[in-house]
Amino acid sequence: MNQIVMPGSHDAGTWSITRNSGVCSYGDQASLARKFPSIATSISKSQSGNLVQQLDGGSRYLDLRLCKQGDKWFTYHGGPMGSLQFFDTQGPNGIVKGEVDQLADWVERHPQEIVIIRLSTAVSPATAAADNHEAVAQLGDALGGGAIGNPAIADGSLSPTSTYNQYVDAGKHVVLMDTTDSSTYPWAWDPAAMTYRGSYVQADTAWTDFVKALFDPKLLDKTFDAVLKRGDRVLNTAPGADAGKFFVLQDIIDPTLSIPDLVFIQALGATPQSSAYLLFLEDQLNARVLARMRGDWSYSGTAENMNIVMTDDVNQNDSRVHAGELQRAIVALNTPRPTPRMFYNAARNADGSWTAETPLSGVGDAFRFAGARESVAAMPDGGVQLIGTGLDGNVYHNIHRADGTWQGWVGMGGVGKPNFGSPDAAITGMPNGEAQTVAVGLDGNVYHNIRRADGSWQGWRVLAGDGGTGQLKATRVAAAGMPDGSTQVLVFGKDGRMRLSTRAASGSWTDWSIVQGVNAPDFSGSALTIAALPNGDSQIAAIGNDGNVWHTIHRADGAWQGWGAPRGVTTPTMGAHSIALTGMPNGDSQLLAVGLDGNVYHAIRGGSGDWTAFQPVSGPKGAGTFPGDQVGIAGLPNGSSQVVLTTR
Repeated sequence: MNQIVMPGSHDAGTWSITRNSGVCSYGDQASLARKFPSIATSISKSQSGNLVQQLDGGSRYLDLRLCKQGDKWFTYHGGPMGSLQFFDTQGPNGIVKGEVDQLADWVERHPQEIVIIRLSTAVSPATAAADNHEAVAQLGDALGGGAIGNPAIADGSLSPTSTYNQYVDAGKHVVLMDTTDSSTYPWAWDPAAMTYRGSYVQADTAWTDFVKALFDPKLLDKTFDAVLKRGDRVLNTAPGADAGKFFVLQDIIDPTLSIPDLVFIQALGATPQSSAYLLFLEDQLNARVLARMRGDWSYSGTAENMNIVMTDDVNQNDSRVHAGELQRAIVALNTPRPTPRMFYNAARNADGSWTAETPLSGVGDAFRFAGARESVAAMPDGGVQLIGTGLDGNVYHNIHRADGTWQGWVGMGGVGKPNFGSPDAAITGMPNGEAQTVAVGLDGNVYHNIRRADGSWQGWRVLAGDGGTGQLKATRVAAAGMPDGSTQVLVFGKDGRMRLSTRAASGSWTDWSIVQGVNAPDFSGSALTIAALPNGDSQIAAIGNDGNVWHTIHRADGAWQGWGAPRGVTTPTMGAHSIALTGMPNGDSQLLAVGLDGNVYHAIRGGSGDWTAFQPVSGPKGAGTFPGDQVGIAGLPNGSSQVVLTTR
């Protein structure tokens, strides 16, 4: 449930607040409300529809604040009070039903809908314990037909990480969050089960700041921007310890932020907006939130970090945003658009089945990792090491251990600089547990590095050019760790020609040799990949200048098989944008390709030389295809392969 994106209502009960509806004796802004009733009302009313109308409008989270006056409970915000909540047996005409009865009726009529209610109270400190317990008991009784053993409200057998089906199958469709923590009822959830992750932008209430704000013509824009910028920061930060909680993103304005503007407006004379000034401001904010929901926040890299999106004026009455627009946009985030260049990991098991793609966490506390290139290397211990070029252009290293845990991204040090920037890099595993990397530096030269088995790094060393002189300029690189401890490095030189060199286990390098082309003397193209086989052969796949995938074998004795082209999905040859190749322990090879339609495909070349047909790789959340940009694959000793894909 804490991964379902749902609309929520801030201060859900404030729709009924008027200047004459009374002041809560124990509200935190009670004194202000008594002195300035018109201002207090204007900055307290945050909803234009009642609780049932908000639920009908899409809200599934109600921020319900109750104030006890005498022996009755009313909604309130700061100081001003709203409607009666529980039935009143002392009414002049007998029993008077409260608003909670209407809420309970809606809940009963919608057993497939999960409603989360956050209860907070304002009561006398002298009787707080008893009063808070009373509020919880009465609300529970109204919603479930009996507070003890309540049949409708979720108890401790469920949690924020329980699935929707688990709630419905248990017959529990209400979550009651008791912020007073005043009862021992198993269905009165601890407030620690919910977090805001610092998404609330608060005002500095120093009076000098209000005076300054009166003369700031950009105050409103600054306020709206602050809310959205805080949302950007929260949604792009990993939840960490909050991962198992309900998360409420607060797309709302601190009411005190509106005081300077409102004072100025009322000093000039009342306007139609001044009677409900907070709603007036929130309608402007909601329009901006809607634009963000349809824009930056509609991508998976942020939308997957959302849960409850709490706003004011859910019903959008008399607003620039039409009723339902914002709520539909929030619900749509349950099927977000793929974030471009976001990294996903999946595994192809030895039996041919696939695990679901899982997005990779970002650097540090960043929610997701996105970048331009990736390369994956199989290690003898059953784990993989991978490198990725982030959107900042720097190379990062990560380890997926054999037990399924991750090291986390670590930036690779540069040559005389803190970071190593590279447009293309590759990594390969070695039989002795080392990993070797090659990369094109920002100066265009090819560099080589070694991560030793103890985790230390050799450091980058520039590779010599043709004939062992100067430096080799290149655009694309690939590497394969061979069974004898040598490493074969494949590049497209700056002149476009494919070159191959071998680093012996002793550390010496052979000169670069030009690889023969298909219909030209030398092979040139846009992408290349190389993989080692158990018999000492290496296989090369590349995308030629014709846009098609070509394959050849460089045998252990130095001979070449010659180029051939695997058949495409529906065409004689396979056109592609990106490719990755790996060798398997049984002598097979597996090839990933991003086809010309932008989707990722997988094929196998058996030890006999026959290719299977290219099959689409499924996408995130069960999608039939994966919209790919770059691909990486590594075959493991147990016959499975680890795949890293980036979205387009």
